[in-house]
Amino acid sequence: MSGRVLWSFDREVTSRNMGNDIGFHFSGVLPFHCHEGEIFLTEHEIRLVGDDEMLVPLEELTELYHGFDDIYTPTLSKNFGMFWKPLRLSLYGGAVLYLIIDYNLLGTKNKSWFDTLTNMFA
Repeated sequence: MSGRVLWSFDREVTSRNMGNDIGFHFSGVLPFHCHEGEIFLTEHEIRLVGDDEMLVPLEELTELYHGFDDIYTPTLSKNFGMFWKPLRLSLYGGAVLYLIIDYNLLGTKNKSWFDTLTNMFA
């Protein structure tokens, strides 16, 4: 499984300029993210390749969540969360990664990826 991905770590989201959160809703920019590239899923890992590279062994995942939370809120989505939700990966060591996969103005493939990953752990 693969696709285009926008991603950010929780520390990047919390250190953003919050004064710009509402402004981007009226511009042509993408949802809040700090990195972009391609995402690849194998039976053992998630690989992110783009302006930064990251390898996430599936055994390092402590939590998988599809939705907004106190850090990545609906105000960071172009449509205030009406058409898509971020995919949150919590990792051993405390890192949290927010993914937006195959984004278009009307949605993402995050739910499909969430379902696939959930089935892999079942």
